[in-house]
Amino acid sequence: MDYENYSDEQIVNGILDNDRPLIEYFFTKKCSKLLLFIMKEVFHYKVDIRALESELFLYIASDNWKKLRQFEYRSSLLTYISVISVRFFLKRRGEMDTEEPSSFVEFDEPIEPSRGLSLESSIDVRNAISKISNEKYRYALNALDLQDMSYEQLAEQMGTNVDNLYNIHRRAKLQLKLIMTRKEDYYD
Repeated sequence: MDYENYSDEQIVNGILDNDRPLIEYFFTKKCSKLLLFIMKEVFHYKVDIRALESELFLYIASDNWKKLRQFEYRSSLLTYISVISVRFFLKRRGEMDTEEPSSFVEFDEPIEPSRGLSLESSIDVRNAISKISNEKYRYALNALDLQDMSYEQLAEQMGTNVDNLYNIHRRAKLQLKLIMTRKEDYYD
């Protein structure tokens, strides 16, 4: 379906009616460059862009799309989303300033569904990955499973050998599986 010609009102109504293809289009295609630009302006250090996009999506979708229901069409929908995003990211930056910056990895591509997963499933996976405490595990899962980096490339980048990376990846997937089975734990 061609959502490019949809009005703001049609987009909002479609999202509120849980039109999943429209939700996916709006948040992965229409907003992605805007969100990437805002994040680069707000955060002057490396951050996990995918995790922040996921957090923003969950924030906007929370309480049955409460933030979206407050849109009064006095500006464009993208302008409204940018205001929400800037406020959200500034608040999140304040929280992150107390966290260790080395635990964040920068990804240049905007969030997109991974390997045939729906947007919601991709967000679930990314949220679960962000809850893994081991930085190497998070990095390996993001690079190998979400970015489709080869084992050889990642091993060289991490300064390890391919055999060791296979073990890291296997343990990371086991930890991810444990977290995914306890879904309520990664939505705090």
